[in-house]
Amino acid sequence: MNVDWDPAISRAIAADVGHPPPFSVNETRSMTYLKVRHAQSYGGLEDLYGLRILLLVGCGFPDLPPIGSLADLKSFTISESALRNLEGVGEAESLRSLKLPRNFIEDLTPLLECRQLDSVNVSGNPLSETSVQEVIPELTGKGVRVIFPTLKERELMSRMRDAGLPFSYYQMSGSFRLCRPGLDLTDMPEADHIKIAPDEVERLLDGDLEALENIFDRKDLIPTLLDP
Repeated sequence: MNVDWDPAISRAIAADVGHPPPFSVNETRSMTYLKVRHAQSYGGLEDLYGLRILLLVGCGFPDLPPIGSLADLKSFTISESALRNLEGVGEAESLRSLKLPRNFIEDLTPLLECRQLDSVNVSGNPLSETSVQEVIPELTGKGVRVIFPTLKERELMSRMRDAGLPFSYYQMSGSFRLCRPGLDLTDMPEADHIKIAPDEVERLLDGDLEALENIFDRKDLIPTLLDP
């Protein structure tokens, strides 16, 4: 099968089928589940026609993969990635669960095209006012369960972005965390999320931007297994 696979996608498929490429058409098109870490492109994903569950973690592409060809896709996750653009999401006609935490998404308007959507998670994204004030209410009015960032989280993400710090800020298990989505600032964006309160982020933004820029060097702020 002659497909221009992204190396990370190729590794994920190889782990599933039990051998390195090349992969047969029967092998790739019979796959129903795939988890990919650290892909720089989505090359080849559109050929995995049988996928029902797709998870992409710490990826570097800003646009949504072409999921319209995945007719059976029901659950789709992209986390800690550089995703910005949701155009084309409505082409996945069977999609019911969409998890997009900790990306760079501002515009949620394309989600209104998802006719079967039951739930969506867009926490840790710098959503626009239009997305929060108009799109999310329309989604919830259709019965979609939406998890989205608070006003304070969005304000802090906006301020950090204006300062040249493309960080994601989100709440988890009663505490606030900071991370670096995508692959521009780290090769492991799903790891080493800093535990830091909103007032401390504000203090650093107001008076010690260099300390905030280097905050991920603070190993004492990384949650341990004993943290909630």
